[in-house]
Amino acid sequence: MREYRACLAIDPTRVEVRSNLGALLAKSGRYREAIEQYREALKTAGSQVAPRLRYNLALAYYKSAEIPQAASELEVLHNGQPGDLNVALLLADCRLQTGEYKKAVDLLAPFENPAADQPAVDYVLGMAMIRDGRVAEGQVRVDRILRRGDTAEGRFLLGSALFTAGDYPGAVKELAKAVALNPDVPSLQSYYGQALLFTGDADGAVQAFRKELASNPNDYGANFQLASILAHRGKLDEARPLLERAVAVRPGSTEARDALANGFRLEKPAADSGIAPGSPAPAIGTLDLRHPLKPVVLVFGSYTCPKLRGSAADLKKIAAQYGGRIDFRLVYIREAHAEGGAEAQWQSTINTRDGIDLPPARDLAEKQSHAELCVRKLSLPFAVVVDGMDAAAEKAYEAWPSRVYLVDREGRVAFNSFLGELDFHPEDLDRAIREMLAGRGSDARR
Repeated sequence: MREYRACLAIDPTRVEVRSNLGALLAKSGRYREAIEQYREALKTAGSQVAPRLRYNLALAYYKSAEIPQAASELEVLHNGQPGDLNVALLLADCRLQTGEYKKAVDLLAPFENPAADQPAVDYVLGMAMIRDGRVAEGQVRVDRILRRGDTAEGRFLLGSALFTAGDYPGAVKELAKAVALNPDVPSLQSYYGQALLFTGDADGAVQAFRKELASNPNDYGANFQLASILAHRGKLDEARPLLERAVAVRPGSTEARDALANGFRLEKPAADSGIAPGSPAPAIGTLDLRHPLKPVVLVFGSYTCPKLRGSAADLKKIAAQYGGRIDFRLVYIREAHAEGGAEAQWQSTINTRDGIDLPPARDLAEKQSHAELCVRKLSLPFAVVVDGMDAAAEKAYEAWPSRVYLVDREGRVAFNSFLGELDFHPEDLDRAIREMLAGRGSDARR
């Protein structure tokens, strides 16, 4: 590098010298300096040399995780060399990382040959199809990869397909296998973290996101989801740089831009499902909610649901704050992650780690016993209502695996939210209660 710089000091127009210096800098991991050399060389490069220089420039951007810039350079190359598979593959992977899944599919589809051995094409094309919601088509590419042997890439694709289909526990299982085979596959830890988060293991998700960012600092999902968790936990100073990086990686992401602009309000509205506010609250067994004596907070869940356990402390604080003015009830439904039975597939990593193991209740008496265990273990100061074995309340309130409702004295739903790290905002429930009490003088005085 010293000698190349000496040459350039004598003659700064030597394109080949700049190219070689850029290559050495890139090999040393000094990508920003390499990018500067390649860009300078391109200014005077001839038409025969320019494509190679541009490809090296794109690689330097790619390896420094400046994906939009890499995509821009690769787009120029692809327009000039539409038949170059290496350029198309790298550009498709950039589109994959920036969330432009259809563009990635369109780039690689012309190169696909089912009769040929194309593991890289199958991998990127399959991943793009799965993330674009074309799970069945993506599964065809997954099968091809798995036929070649058990690889981290194949398990990653299979886990991604399950994740996209909404089978988060199944995704956790396959992604964990992929991590065991090769934890360094790009974006694998990010997807594993998201699957853990959806199954209630937020702490496990944080670890996975941090592992991803240690080797791949510009992974969009890891930056965005980790920022979400940290912001929710009040660590705004840690969250902001991650969210800013997510916006830089995907400039077109409205969710990341909105989150940054709205002070880290990263989640979707809580009441986007379940019984809508203003609707009558159905009865729960013998609990008639048509005209309760006081407003009622209904907490649905089970002891094996990590999201209920994780939200218990905040719910207890709110219950203590409003004393006898609000009637808090735990509505015990079926086990979320029970051992054995049909629910076994939903076993959570955090339950395994915490040694929580409950079988599905075989009858109402056993369900009552599970409810008592839950109240005792979590020290919940709530009266308990046990849902029947027909799961009537769980179905009526769309409550599985856990949810909270606020019902006013007219028997109408005023608030509802899923429980969990990123779904439940205690301040929103608190605000709804305060507004309700302020609007009813008799409640406010009690």
